[in-house]
Amino acid sequence: MMRWPLACVLAFVAALATLGSVQSALATTMFDAPLSPAEVVEIDRALDGHEIVVEGEAIGEHLRAMGGGRWVNILGDEVGLGIWVTDEMAARIEHFGDYRHTGDIVRVTGIVNIACEEHGGEFDVHATSLEIISRGEPRPQDIEPMKGVIGGVGLVFAYGLWWLYRMRRDRRMI
Repeated sequence: MMRWPLACVLAFVAALATLGSVQSALATTMFDAPLSPAEVVEIDRALDGHEIVVEGEAIGEHLRAMGGGRWVNILGDEVGLGIWVTDEMAARIEHFGDYRHTGDIVRVTGIVNIACEEHGGEFDVHATSLEIISRGEPRPQDIEPMKGVIGGVGLVFAYGLWWLYRMRRDRRMI
């Protein structure tokens, strides 16, 4: 009779031990390879204050941070992440991504802050090192003449409808 509850307790303890080893294995794997900004945003809250490596495209521009340093946004997996960097680190980034340019791909090692006390409780990463993986470049802007032709035909058609409307309206007034 007493063996059944004991077996349940032992099975529960074994399951917890297995879960703990899986989580530690995931955490070890997490720090071996660079994370994307999307993975950093979804990071376990228990890793607050730990060092991580994140990789993505520098976008927008670097912005002056209150109290010194710069903010750099990096993009990866359609998620942006704010990184606090020193002025020297920010100066190494030559190209920021926008509509006409691909930004530099950067690898940042830094400390994750779930609620950063220095920056108003915001989620951020404070960079300890920044490495340029590849330089950005201008994006080719292909001109498509067919789109211009379609737009012109649409304008002529809209003008014709407007003219027809005016003619019918004027006939009713007479």
